[in-house]
Amino acid sequence: MGDGVAEIFNISVAPSFQQQGIGSRLLKFALDALFDKRIRRVELGTGTFGYQLGYYQRHGFRVCAVVVDHFLKNYPGPIIENGIQHKDMLHLYLDLV
Repeated sequence: MGDGVAEIFNISVAPSFQQQGIGSRLLKFALDALFDKRIRRVELGTGTFGYQLGYYQRHGFRVCAVVVDHFLKNYPGPIIENGIQHKDMLHLYLDLV
C-alpha cells in the first residue's frame, strides 16, 4: 500500500484443516516476512462479527474504521454467518514494532 504499510487481503484454510493452528502459522509467517521487508503497519478488512474478527483481535489487530454497507455494495448476494447478514466491514490494523 506504500509508506511501510501492507494489506492482507485473504487468509484461508480448508475446512478439514481448520482449528489446528495452520491459519495462525500462516499469519505469523506473513507478518514476519512483511516485517523483514520493513513494513511497519499491516491493514485488513473483515466483518463486524464472527470468528474472523475474534481471530484477528487475538493476533493483536485493532479496529481503525468502519466501512458502512461494504458487503451490501460490493458483493452480488448476501453473506450470511450464523443467521446474520454481514453489512458493514471493519478496517483493522496491526503495527509491527
